[in-house]
Amino acid sequence: LSLHDALPISEASQYIVWMDDALAIELGADIHGAVGDVFINADGFKKSISAPGPGNYITMAKAVASAKAILGEESIRLRSLIQAHGSSTPQNRVTESQIFDQVAQVFGIENWPVSAVKAYVGHSLSAASGEQLIASLGVFKYGLIPGIKTIDKVADDVFADRLQISTKDVFASQPLDVAFLNSKGFGGNNATASIFAPHVVERMLARRYGDTIIARYEDKREQVRAAAQAYDQAAQRGDFATIYHFGEGLIDESQIKLDQDKVQLPGFAHAVDLTFTNRFADMCE
Repeated sequence: LSLHDALPISEASQYIVWMDDALAIELGADIHGAVGDVFINADGFKKSISAPGPGNYITMAKAVASAKAILGEESIRLRSLIQAHGSSTPQNRVTESQIFDQVAQVFGIENWPVSAVKAYVGHSLSAASGEQLIASLGVFKYGLIPGIKTIDKVADDVFADRLQISTKDVFASQPLDVAFLNSKGFGGNNATASIFAPHVVERMLARRYGDTIIARYEDKREQVRAAAQAYDQAAQRGDFATIYHFGEGLIDESQIKLDQDKVQLPGFAHAVDLTFTNRFADMCE
């Protein structure tokens, strides 16, 4: 959603730890958000690589409809955010904003905040939506929606009647419940994901697990947060040791025993089973 014709390409990596909710509760993990749904749709025919095609209409509409079913209409209308694909091309700003505008109209959204992290970091050669995800977790935590500060103003051809596209950072008037990550696959897959804010996730987990388990989880989480803060402070001082396990815990290959029925590895009680039946027997007679 910028006025620039150039699309900078960047190298990047993102590290996100995904957990099953039961495991997060067991470990006392600090929850920064949760994935609601991910919708993917590929376009079979296109006249140009610079248009998202119908697939992105489908994924965006599905993501919003799914989040509405889970969180309710008010969350979608008043407490949601878009992380635009925002590839910094004139064509992209028109086609993507038109999708957002139409979806907003259908779901009664009048002032939908839009951010576009690619304006700062370029188009990552890894998973480009990784930056969108991490930026969204930051929005949930701090309430600050990054403005698109690489432009002087929003272009006249952008469909912005129902969108809030700011050239300055904006503090959300209230905590956001959900962010929609949008990726337009120019000639490939289109995808849109809904990411729920941590306060929404904690409310859902409380209903699933009950007061007793959640109280135990919160006690564990305080320990986890304290350990994380201590590590962060030490790391900022340069006071940390690299964990290096090269060559440790290897299996002694000279102790491996095998026959036609099994492979027995040292230190493992159960062997790897090599007995197979012919599942294509009816085709091999």
